[in-house]
Formats: sequence, structure tokens, C-alpha cells
Amino acid sequence: MRVGWWFVLAACGPSAKTHPDAHAADAIDAPALDATIASVRDLRMNRPGSGVVVNLSNLVVVAHVSSKRTGSVWVQDIGGGTYSGIHVFCNFGDGSCALSAAQIDALAVGTVVNVSGTFAMYLPATAPSGAVPEFELDGPAITSTGDTMLPVAIDAAATDVAKDALGAASDPYKGVYVHVAGSWTASSITPSEMAGTCTDQSMPPQTGSQFTGFEATSASTTLAVGLNFYDTLTYCLPCTGVPAPYPCNNTIAASQTFPTLRGIVEPDFNANGSIYLRLSPVLDSDL
Repeated sequence: MRVGWWFVLAACGPSAKTHPDAHAADAIDAPALDATIASVRDLRMNRPGSGVVVNLSNLVVVAHVSSKRTGSVWVQDIGGGTYSGIHVFCNFGDGSCALSAAQIDALAVGTVVNVSGTFAMYLPATAPSGAVPEFELDGPAITSTGDTMLPVAIDAAATDVAKDALGAASDPYKGVYVHVAGSWTASSITPSEMAGTCTDQSMPPQTGSQFTGFEATSASTTLAVGLNFYDTLTYCLPCTGVPAPYPCNNTIAASQTFPTLRGIVEPDFNANGSIYLRLSPVLDSDL
């Protein structure tokens, strides 16, 4: 079952977003090419129709994560900024994407790439009322230019990327790598909006609670911090309530304080109908 936008893994590990094998509602026989869009910012501010092919050059890889079935890359315009980032989705099994999991994994943070893909505003039929679509490029071709450049995190007001900030004020930051100033404290490591389940390593396997992120608070603002970039982030929350949970060697502790907070902002929801805005650190240094 899909819980927000993360991939479900078959083996033990973090509960994660599922993504269907195809976007049937977006499919068209002969995708048109939009040659007027030159940047992610152009794309997000002047959205084409679903299924339109977009070619973008010189984007910086901000994050990537993969499973056996799917892979995702987040890219941004050089220099970052508002409206500068987008999710690029690859299904390894339906023939829509020529990339392999190994190729996704090889796109290190900071790699400068050219990307071609079909634009989609993705929201599954099971989404609760009020859920916000995610913008993405599907079935991509991604090629490295051979250059590297550090991703830039734009400063964002905490109130604009708070867990309940789903209005227009947060739109410039969706898909974007941001920095939120201040010292942040893990105020809840079992937030209801991020509840999920995982399978432990005992034989036979058993299931128990696992939380895909935590809440961090500074002053009166609370952020929902995702921990699903498990390919590049070591911070984690263990599977609990079972005899042999999967290992988590860099556990987030209750009341732990973080001197900095950076991450990619996206709308999210869970199977119980909770709708929220999530900020997901990419590297340990983002916390």
C-alpha cells in the first residue's frame, strides 16, 4: 500500500513510498515536445500538460534513492532558488525508463546532468481529499555532462515549510532543496503522520511499527522531517515491537538537537489520511 511517495522495499528496511508501474491517466500515444521550457523554474511556473516531453540541460543532482523496482532522482537548476527542483521518476519494469538501478545509484549528489522526461502531476486515486499532487518527470533519460557542482540550499522561513504549510506560501519550495535557520529539537520520533510498518530480520519475519521520519520543533514551528534517503543518509529510526528489528546504527533520539536543517520539501500523506509537508535531509550534514 502506498504511504506518501516513498518506495516499499521487499526486504527489511525503512517503510517507504510506493509508485504504480504506470501513470495510466497521463499516458498518450504520441507525446508532444515542449521546446519553450529551459529550466525547472520555467517548468514549475509554466506547467505543460501531462505527458508533454521536456528536455532540460545542466541540472544538478540533489538526491537519489532506488529500490528493486523503481528509482528516483531529485534535480535542481544550477544555483537553486524558488521553483528550482523536481522529482525524476524511473520505473525499471515497465519499459518506460532505460535507466537501471545501478545507473540511478551512480548519480552522486552534485553530478551535473541533462534530463529528458514526460511531465506529470502525480496523485494516486487512493489519495485522501485535499492531498497535493507531486510534480515529476517520468520515464527519463539522464546523461552526465561530466561536471560536478554542489547543490545550493535556498533559505526558507520555517513557517513556509512547516508540516501544516500546504497553502500557496509553500508552493515556491516544493521540490526544492532548502535551508531552515535555527536550532531544531526532535520533539516527536513517533509522529502519527509518518507511521508505517516494517518487517524484521527474525525467522519467520514479524512486523512491527516503524516511523519514516520525526517532528522537529523550534519556537512554535514544527517540521515533519523525512528519513527516506537511505542511500545517502545514515540517520534512521528502528523497527520496534518485534524481537529482532532491523539494525539502525545512527538512531534519532527523542529531544536530540540539530544545529542545522536542510532538505528537499515535498507534499505527502499517509494511508490514514494525514496530509502534511515533509522536509527530507539528503546527507548527514543536512542535520
